[in-house]
Amino acid sequence: MQSDFDNNLLDYFTDVEHLRGIFKDFVMASSLPKHLIAIHGVGGAGKSSLLRMFLIHCKSERIPVALASGDDAKSVFDVITRWVDDLEVDGVKFSSISKTMETYRAIQAKVGEQAKKNQSTSSRMADIASKAASKTAETAGGALLGAAIGSVIPGIGTAIGGALGGVVSGMGADALTDWLRSFLTKPDIDLLLDPEKRLTTDFLADMAKAAEKKRIVLLLDTYEQMTALEDWVGEIGQKIHPNILIVVAGRILPDWNRSWQGWMANAQVEELKPMTEDIMRELIRRYYATMHGGEPDSAQVEAIIRFARGLPMAVTSAVQLWVKYDVEDFQSVKAEIVANLVDRLMEGVPSALIPALEAAAVVRWFDQPILRAVTGREDVRDVYNELRRFPFVRTRVEGLALHDTVREMMDENLRVQDSERHSELHERAAIYFEKRLEKANADDIEKLGFERLYHRIRSNEESGIVLFQEIAEGLTRYRLVNRLRILLNDVNTYSLEREKSKLWLKYYNARLLYLLDYRQNYRIEAERVYQEIVESSSADLILRAHALHDWGMIQRERRIMIPAVVDKAISCFEESLKIAPLDNKLALSLLELSPIYRDKGQWDKALNYLNEALNYYKEHNSFYDLAIIYLRFGWHYTYRGDWLQAYNARTQCLSMIQKAGNPPFLKMVTSSWMTWFYTGRWHETEDGLQKDYQTGVELGVRSEVETRDSARVASFCEKFDVAEQHFSKDLEKSQELSKYTPRDKAIALGFYGISCVRKGEISKAIDLLNESLSIKKEIQDTSYLLETLNWLGICHEILGQFSNAEKVYRENLKEYRWAGRLYFDCGALTGLARVKHAQGETAVIPPLLAEAERLAQQYEYNDYLASLQLTQSYLAWEAGNINQALLNCQHAMIFALRFNRFLLDELISGRSQGTPLRPIIPYCLERGEKGKNILIALRDWWKTGVNDIGIPRSDTISPIPQGILLSEAEKIAREREPGNGSLQKGVVEQLEAVL
Repeated sequence: MQSDFDNNLLDYFTDVEHLRGIFKDFVMASSLPKHLIAIHGVGGAGKSSLLRMFLIHCKSERIPVALASGDDAKSVFDVITRWVDDLEVDGVKFSSISKTMETYRAIQAKVGEQAKKNQSTSSRMADIASKAASKTAETAGGALLGAAIGSVIPGIGTAIGGALGGVVSGMGADALTDWLRSFLTKPDIDLLLDPEKRLTTDFLADMAKAAEKKRIVLLLDTYEQMTALEDWVGEIGQKIHPNILIVVAGRILPDWNRSWQGWMANAQVEELKPMTEDIMRELIRRYYATMHGGEPDSAQVEAIIRFARGLPMAVTSAVQLWVKYDVEDFQSVKAEIVANLVDRLMEGVPSALIPALEAAAVVRWFDQPILRAVTGREDVRDVYNELRRFPFVRTRVEGLALHDTVREMMDENLRVQDSERHSELHERAAIYFEKRLEKANADDIEKLGFERLYHRIRSNEESGIVLFQEIAEGLTRYRLVNRLRILLNDVNTYSLEREKSKLWLKYYNARLLYLLDYRQNYRIEAERVYQEIVESSSADLILRAHALHDWGMIQRERRIMIPAVVDKAISCFEESLKIAPLDNKLALSLLELSPIYRDKGQWDKALNYLNEALNYYKEHNSFYDLAIIYLRFGWHYTYRGDWLQAYNARTQCLSMIQKAGNPPFLKMVTSSWMTWFYTGRWHETEDGLQKDYQTGVELGVRSEVETRDSARVASFCEKFDVAEQHFSKDLEKSQELSKYTPRDKAIALGFYGISCVRKGEISKAIDLLNESLSIKKEIQDTSYLLETLNWLGICHEILGQFSNAEKVYRENLKEYRWAGRLYFDCGALTGLARVKHAQGETAVIPPLLAEAERLAQQYEYNDYLASLQLTQSYLAWEAGNINQALLNCQHAMIFALRFNRFLLDELISGRSQGTPLRPIIPYCLERGEKGKNILIALRDWWKTGVNDIGIPRSDTISPIPQGILLSEAEKIAREREPGNGSLQKGVVEQLEAVL
């Protein structure tokens, strides 16, 4: 049929000689003057026919050419596939894309096999669905979301896809990806969920190879139906080989300024204007000869000219109606009203054909079953065959369709003149496509689903847009960017009447921009749309709430505590929760508000938000989500300095992970736990980070060790060379991020500084810590500021600069205690007590000791307890109470043992790199025979004593069992912390060496 159409087109095609000449000159030029031609003009002006003429010309000159149209190419995948298929016919080779497509299909097959084989996974997904069935899984949105997921991953089937579609939550996206990670690599998952990025790269590479040898032409028609692909086409235009000509035709000019500023300088822009009367006469003469033969009646020619208003589509349609149905009365048309074209075309149509023509105008494409369903007639064979030969009916991939301009006008005409009939026909079409969906295979699910959505919106826009919102929100949360782009590309072409509907569509176009996130101005544009929606009186409350949440997220990403930014984020999140019922998206506002209030020192409020989120996810009974929530609780309590609660949260998290079937990604992010680091379990932290890294490599989500935490732990384990390598990478990466936010660099500098302290490079550490402190103060980030001050205090103590140490410790306690990070409050109090002892100001020490010890005992800060007991031992010694001094020394050693063997050795013998503590052995040796007797007593006690300070803790976090012999406890402690592998000296050995 297309071949016959092209042959006829050659016979009657008229006009646009200027444009055809430009095209011919371009394709024959040795070097393209510009590699883009953009053609725009009203519907029916002949753009599609002109592109067919371009294609025919290329074929005649043996120039490889490809044509894709927005009518049926709705995704990047579709466009590339159409172009590749056409160009392969012309001999162009696509080695890269062919391999990628083979890989893509193999991955889909693997997923299908895994879903069938892994019954526990399928059961788990089905269980998730059953829990949420009463909420969303039974809705049309959940079903179509499942259909969309099923079309991406055909192997999991519509049922399981629908199950996942029923659980639309931010965490659900991770759950889907986590299931895939259990048997696919990250590149495979990326290709499966978003093949467009890889296909685009391969397409450009293959085209570049081919274009080195010959000119190639790419044609893109009906561009107005590809709005969601606009930035992608602009990207292709920028990156395509200079020997390739792209021709884009649509009703409107492309808007590539966001992705390709200055694009018009690289393009030949042409408007296709209505025909002149003389040119229309020539077209009528040629077309009449093609259709009928001979010369047309001159009076009728003039009537058609007045009717057509310069549109070639109207000319050819009128000639066909004249020849086929003897329609001659064109004179009465009001020329200024283009919509009257519909009335005049319908007047000449046999009455028996009108219901079928109305049905054909209601649907976007049709075959006999669709006509049967929409018209309500059992036998539609005759009218279908009649429509096949109708002047404005053309073929599409799916079947037949009216020319889009005629279809839109006829559908709108019916809506205005008979809204009930219009709604009824669209309702019938929606029901038909819903029934088709029930039995559809994976290849047809998405296409049929979008047709159902279209008719639901056209029959009842208010309820139909709810269906759109459910589908779009699911795709957004599952981060199925390519599927969201396909959906929006379709819905952007709908003629929406309600302002509320238009705002929902605008919102999800902004969400797509946000998810693309490969240009900063995309985020800026998304933020502008969110603000517009929030300030619009027409927006639904739920839409305003969602836009507020997303606006808050953009503010939150800056991760700085400047009041204006923080207050804006808080107001966005809290307002979103006030104006709409809690749903899966708004529950994330709770999770964002918690750390904001944590950083503001409002810990109860932060905890309340976490508990609200916990209760919400408990109601939905999703183990994966609950694992994430308990992970958040663990972070909260670690920041607070409540180690026991952090450990309890981890226990709950691990329980949820097990119930969720041990998803590998969740296991990875919980294999390391920074609470371990603060409680002295350094090797355990190091081991967890390494497992995290190894699992991440297997899953394809890690390319290198998490440098910052690994560097810090390595330095504390005295693996200084390893730490230095990690820190150099970390600082390089944080320097790049500082262009977006300086916070990351400040944290990196701080961690590097304390690691230099461990290495003994104190002056370097002070420089790094001061730089870190300066940045944190500038952005008002108290989250990590307190530890920086404490670390600076330690540096000054080691150097004997006690006034400087006092200054930073007091700044911590005076200026920032409102932050409520208890571990660092206690650290500042403990350090200040040491400083005052070194300065000989013993009178001010008791209240410092009392407050610090209260915190340390309550939260089991064994490292600070060891230091506090040591300070009290020296105060007792200097007061002449030797027995109390000995007891305090013993308790200091036990607390150090319970922390780790590194602190125990530092407490007894010191460190060559320096320590803020006054170690026991040097202190006692300075005191002659009495000091020696203390060392003897400590040696003898250590040989026979037990790990006991008189008050056993039932809730201890120490890994060293209480009540066992100290020699046995020390053995456990040393085995737990091998450090850099160097030889360790036991406590007794260290004491005997100096006795």
